[in-house]
Amino acid sequence: MDKAALQDLFSYTGWAWDQIKAAVPDDKMLRAVAPGSGWPALRNCLAHIVLAYDRWVPAIADLESQALPDLAADDFLSWPQIDAHRRRTRHPLRSNLEAWTDADLRERHAIDVDGERLQYSRGELITHLLLHARGHHGDVTTLFWQLGFDTETVLEYRFHLGRHQET
Repeated sequence: MDKAALQDLFSYTGWAWDQIKAAVPDDKMLRAVAPGSGWPALRNCLAHIVLAYDRWVPAIADLESQALPDLAADDFLSWPQIDAHRRRTRHPLRSNLEAWTDADLRERHAIDVDGERLQYSRGELITHLLLHARGHHGDVTTLFWQLGFDTETVLEYRFHLGRHQET
């Protein structure tokens, strides 16, 4: 993927996050038990999406991945907590993405991933991270259904594509 495509995918994940926030009426719903979804609660799924940035942004920026952090019992309980963590992890990715050229994004590096040196480009890892978030949008939709929200999701990329169209 070139820089422009990565920036659009980054923008899409931000747009989708805004859709999720708009659909969840309050912090209580973040913590509500959602049996049958595969996640204990919406907060767990959203935390997993956000905590993946803690794992992969160091691999992208510094060429060394980190372990996926555990979710603390008192973390990700409110939108302000979640948003603060998300901003802290996404900002460095956005800053680096803006600074790198297409050539920088294509250059392959030996990345330490759990003690193994693997060849990846920064662009490949950014794509991996952003598609990881996109992959969990299906889980979010299931959680919405389990929690009694409208399951007609607007998280689809096609709705993001129409964001600039005039009505």
